[in-house]
Amino acid sequence: MKKPFWLKSARVVAILASITVVLALGFGAWFESRAVNVQRIDPHPADLAALLGEAGTPIGSPQRLLIFDEQAFVAGTSPDGAKMVSETYLLEKNIYPLQWKTLEFVRNIMVLVAGLVGVLALGLTWFLRRS
Repeated sequence: MKKPFWLKSARVVAILASITVVLALGFGAWFESRAVNVQRIDPHPADLAALLGEAGTPIGSPQRLLIFDEQAFVAGTSPDGAKMVSETYLLEKNIYPLQWKTLEFVRNIMVLVAGLVGVLALGLTWFLRRS
């Protein structure tokens, strides 16, 4: 007896949803391991930095960002232990760092939606097999 189209489709959707959940969690863990607590600064010239004893003027508050260009980092850390990043370097190279909390939100939404779709597809598969 040939299986109905809806049964095959529901199984495929359930499999794709479970793959999406696994990939979202895996990539989320990979990105989280590369997120760094960062303080953006407007760097001072070298002579002024030596005179003042600070690398630059802080911009905003420290936050977890993903920055893959190591040249953007300035030597030293902020008083609260965050790595310092040159804002002018980021602007010159057109680098827009990703916020970890944004990526975490997207990952959580993907896992939630794919999980719900997978559960609904499994429920549909179960219902179609019983009828």
